[in-house]
Amino acid sequence: MTAVVIGVNAAQDGDMPGMMMLMDAYRAVADPASYAGQTQFEVWVPPAMATKLTARLASELAAAAPSGVQVQVNRQDYAAYGGDPLAAFKIAVGAVAGLVLFLGALGLVNISLVTVRQRIREIGIRRSFGATAGRVFFAVMMESVVATVAAGVVGVGVAVAIVENPWVQEQLSQGITDLPSFPIGAALFGLAAATVVGALAGLLPAIAAVRFTVIDAIRY
Repeated sequence: MTAVVIGVNAAQDGDMPGMMMLMDAYRAVADPASYAGQTQFEVWVPPAMATKLTARLASELAAAAPSGVQVQVNRQDYAAYGGDPLAAFKIAVGAVAGLVLFLGALGLVNISLVTVRQRIREIGIRRSFGATAGRVFFAVMMESVVATVAAGVVGVGVAVAIVENPWVQEQLSQGITDLPSFPIGAALFGLAAATVVGALAGLLPAIAAVRFTVIDAIRY
């Protein structure tokens, strides 16, 4: 049998010399007893489906395997053994992210309060022409929400660009070619966090904007 080289994999740090071969071709040139204990398949599945898929894969592979071949299906991720080795790191990153959001919201509150005080006369004139307190409250709050949502969209876009960058994926994949896509849940969580921060940051300025009487606001 003649072998044809169709490509060369990029070497990774710590890799041993080796080659990859299509299973059909390997079976044609190798004895089943020689590869039965060496063949290994890896499957990425959601953690919630791992138990059911483990049992199903074990039964189907055992039924399809040649006589005398033993099939074992096991989880190799850290979650299968209990405990998360990255738990402390995740908590630290979450705490830093929460602190950054808090400081950002605090700065946005200060800027919004200063802006409202500079627009008191404008708000008074709007109230004198029939603008209700609710409309003024909503307008001031929405200014903050729109700003943070726009910032959240930009932030999520930058995160997606970094994670999907080929160089970054090459450094993190360690030879894995079928990488999962960017999690939609993380993007939605980022946008939701930006919206909540904007709403909370706009609450105090919006309350301050409607506490002035129309006469005092026009005289300001």
